[in-house]
Amino acid sequence: MKKRLVWLIFFVLFCNKLPIGEDELNLRGDFTAQYVDFTPYFTATEYKNIPLGSSSNLVVGKKSDYESRILLRFNFPSSLEQGLDEIKLILYHNNNLENDPVTFSIHLLTESFDEAEATWYHRTQTEDWDTGGGDYQEDSLRFGESEGDSLVVYFNYIELEQIKAAPGMIIIPQDSGFVGFYSRESGKPPIIQLIKNDEVTILTLDDDCHILTGPTPYPTEDWIGSGMAYRNYVKFLFDTLLVDDDDKKVVFAELTVKPSEVFGMRDTIEIAVRQLLEPLDDFDTPTSPLIDLKKFAIDDTIFTLDVIKHVQKAIDYPDSNFGFFIYLSPENYDISTVKFEAVSHHLTVGYILPPDER
Repeated sequence: MKKRLVWLIFFVLFCNKLPIGEDELNLRGDFTAQYVDFTPYFTATEYKNIPLGSSSNLVVGKKSDYESRILLRFNFPSSLEQGLDEIKLILYHNNNLENDPVTFSIHLLTESFDEAEATWYHRTQTEDWDTGGGDYQEDSLRFGESEGDSLVVYFNYIELEQIKAAPGMIIIPQDSGFVGFYSRESGKPPIIQLIKNDEVTILTLDDDCHILTGPTPYPTEDWIGSGMAYRNYVKFLFDTLLVDDDDKKVVFAELTVKPSEVFGMRDTIEIAVRQLLEPLDDFDTPTSPLIDLKKFAIDDTIFTLDVIKHVQKAIDYPDSNFGFFIYLSPENYDISTVKFEAVSHHLTVGYILPPDER
């Protein structure tokens, strides 16, 4: 025991000539973070009418300058059985969304569409609709209202033959509100049931999507949104952190922004951030992998995001500071919009200095 004590005293006296304390911290570096506040150098909103064929939802409705319509095309056999007892189109509500009762009409399309490319203005990658919102017969097959757990529409045999001969059908809202159904990308896609003598034949989808038109932000407004995709571009300049050659280590970078108006079909939203890899050109400017993704209640009064990766890169490589996009994730799930308060973006950066050489 005495031998161990002697060795311990020897180690303290001779091996550690600089006890840990204020002098030692000064030699190793100042580990107390220094904080700087920033306001944006520039902000803007980039937006795009994106194809929604990969969405797990089909949304129909209109409100607040939005309108969404559903396109369906079913896979029919070469011939249809005669003497059917019932013919039913069934769409299943997604009850994870806040659904309104919506009155609608169903029309036959006069032009085909590609679900991977169809938007309010384009029916395929290379061809436009003659009229924005789809080309369809003026006379409707049916009117109805969406309520309950599913939408069920009955057709007769003549109408079924017309649906088979057409390049698809379109569901158009007739009053205010939105309702969301599961698409074929989910577990409960729309179907057509053919019933005869208690035997049920299911017709499945070849293509489905919803197409959407929405409002246009003013140049000075900052929006994010899904369905109609809005991305908020933000760029900060970090000149005050580049006044010397110290290799600063960023330990804190908190971006806060306040919403002024929020519209959505869920009680939560997810906000993501990606850095731009090139100078801003448009909505499709290449971006990095995610640097932050957070979920918020739709009635939150402030959103806080971590952009430490962006700030550290901007300090280390100032010529690569191209700013970043804030956006809703995923952008094709439902219809949501967040409008930010003017001049509400605020960034606080905390950093420490490198240690001095001993």
